[in-house]
Amino acid sequence: MRIEGFVDIKDNSEFFIAAVEAAAERALDAAGMQAASACARELQRSPSRIDTGLLRNSITWAVGGKSAAISSYSADRPSRHMNEDSVWSVLQAARPSSGSYSGTAPADTDKTRSVYIGTNVEYAIYVHEGTKHMTANHFLKNGISKNRGKLTEIMKTILQSS
Repeated sequence: MRIEGFVDIKDNSEFFIAAVEAAAERALDAAGMQAASACARELQRSPSRIDTGLLRNSITWAVGGKSAAISSYSADRPSRHMNEDSVWSVLQAARPSSGSYSGTAPADTDKTRSVYIGTNVEYAIYVHEGTKHMTANHFLKNGISKNRGKLTEIMKTILQSS
């Protein structure tokens, strides 16, 4: 809009909205990376059950509507075997030594932006929640809750610098 002789007014709202959206996605991505790392570290705390590293290596994040940050993962080392004839050996041999992600996280709405932290390893729920034979290791819950302040600070820093 132009008012003759006085002021030129230009609407940059589309540019501003796009810049805010990009900054929000960068902030969520950075917070997701930090949260996934914290959750992996929690797996190594008591009660620790790291055998091959498959579960630890599978923890990832995805910003709403986007693919997971990692596309595949693998164990750091093969499963240990008690001996060739043991039931444990057969069960361990059946465990996968790698995995992958496909698809996308649930899409965000106009008013909500999200980042999802998790794993698709089948036995993760038993490690996280425990069973009647083993104590729970709330690695996802604790990794996020213990680092809430740091995650908030990361997001604030990125949003304020944009």
